[in-house]
Amino acid sequence: MRKAKLIVILLTFVAVLPVLAQNNEDWVPTGVWPFINQQFRTATVYTGIFNRTKTVVPCNIHVGKQTLWYSQNDTLMEAIPGSVLRVDFPNGDSYMPVGVEQRFGRIVREDSIAGKIARVICVRTVNQKELDQKYLDYINKTRNLLQGATFDVSDIAGADDGIVMEEQPLPMADEYYFQVRGEIFQASPKNILSHIDPKRKQEYRNFTRSAEIISTNESSMLKVWQEFFLK
Repeated sequence: MRKAKLIVILLTFVAVLPVLAQNNEDWVPTGVWPFINQQFRTATVYTGIFNRTKTVVPCNIHVGKQTLWYSQNDTLMEAIPGSVLRVDFPNGDSYMPVGVEQRFGRIVREDSIAGKIARVICVRTVNQKELDQKYLDYINKTRNLLQGATFDVSDIAGADDGIVMEEQPLPMADEYYFQVRGEIFQASPKNILSHIDPKRKQEYRNFTRSAEIISTNESSMLKVWQEFFLK
């Protein structure tokens, strides 16, 4: 019940919304606008497996549901999960579904390995653990107010209906995936070790320590990609 309520408080939004006029590179999704971009932007969407179809439509990616939404007559519509193969935005960002859950990931880099397309992909999702903690903090603060505990006046400004929680930026988390020889796998140390030359396993371990590789950092993942998959 707690998790269900959390989704209602932080990820609820109306079905009909105006398309925002400006885009901000520092944009962070919020509870009332949980989308990867601040505005719906016209993009090229590829669907279908055997008969690939190309559609140009204003769209955005919902980071909570990990689904593609598009704007039709100022109404937001959700694409059928699993039906989208790739989304190309005009600024050069391209997204594709990865993993069993078909979560949308931004294609960070494309190369060729053994004659096949190889990619580094970043999946940005809601950090559920941090979000749960924010919810608990909010509930505890509300409970203290109701019980007459001491507090600062600033703590209760606008906090009566959960509006503050809805407008706050959602905590985000990045996961990286590698696509090599047709296989897509999460770029965890264990998975990377199973996909590189066995003779270089110790070299990889030494490299991750000396280069201070962080699995959630784009620069770190590109260093690993360059050193152990492209060489």
